[in-house]
Amino acid sequence: DCIDLTAIPDDYLPRTNYVPDCGDEEYQRRIPRVRLGEVEADLGKKVTAYFRHVNRRRVGPASERTLSGSIMPPHVSYTNSCLATAFADDETLLEFHGICLSLPMDAYVKMTATGDIYPWLLSSFPIPRNMGPVGRSIRLRSLALNCLTVHYKMLWESAFTEEYRTDSWTRTDPRLAADFFKDLNSGWKRTCALRTDYERRQALIEIDVLVSLALGLTLDELIALYCAQFPVMRQYESDTWYDANGRIVFTPSKGLTGVGLPRKHRRDDTEYGLVTPKRTETGLALGWEDVRHLQDGFVTREVLDDTLPGGPVSRVIKYQAPFSRCDREKDYRTAFEVLSSRFGSSN
Repeated sequence: DCIDLTAIPDDYLPRTNYVPDCGDEEYQRRIPRVRLGEVEADLGKKVTAYFRHVNRRRVGPASERTLSGSIMPPHVSYTNSCLATAFADDETLLEFHGICLSLPMDAYVKMTATGDIYPWLLSSFPIPRNMGPVGRSIRLRSLALNCLTVHYKMLWESAFTEEYRTDSWTRTDPRLAADFFKDLNSGWKRTCALRTDYERRQALIEIDVLVSLALGLTLDELIALYCAQFPVMRQYESDTWYDANGRIVFTPSKGLTGVGLPRKHRRDDTEYGLVTPKRTETGLALGWEDVRHLQDGFVTREVLDDTLPGGPVSRVIKYQAPFSRCDREKDYRTAFEVLSSRFGSSN
């Protein structure tokens, strides 16, 4: 399910179709413990006591992306279709997670042509040491992308540093809150997280560039990786449109089913409304091709959201005109210029 991160409550937990096949006592007994040393008996806390980087094991080198991961909070477990990595300290966790989110590391996995991610592959990643200010910016973006609920409060508060407040975006855009970084503080709150499609994309763009700088890749090498290894992603990016508030209004991405408007209107799908200086109508059948050139006003869509607690909830999504696309290569160039200057890189 595609979760609307702007709509979830602070204590949100996604539901699962999986339930334990045993009693609670047996389930707790089965949870592995983290090995602290070389001796098998040298075991520490259960893995579920840690914040962990968790990634999907099965990957397709020809897919849009391979490394699909997130940070999982304590007390939450997972099936063996996932691989979890725990760390002794939060800084290393956040840097590793940010590197795994990046396009360069995804390209590395694609080039191995593997169909399953095992620990040996993760341990082969060329992880830079002592990344300094670059590492701090990667950690902050990892936090802002993951700390969506109160379940990440401990991670946010243990990792926060006042230096985060001096960070900034690499571009100016009304869909990116200019004071986002300056307004951060040591206490977790809802606004610590990046929630709109547009601002989350921008954070990932900047992570791609930050990791490239840490690995010593040039701008041309980063763009070459994007063009050569990510044809599906390029296809999706070329026709994904955002509204004036940073919400995706249309995308052909198969991973975002139900997000935005359909390309063409469906006659029996009359859940849309249109508000412009010249007209206000509801109960319309609209598609992307009907509204893409709208410059003023907004489109509404009534949806039955079944991803929230308490069962299906009817709510209205608003798409504010005008609508625009992004240019990833141009965004890379902008971010690379700003971050190279910011961190004194010669790349």
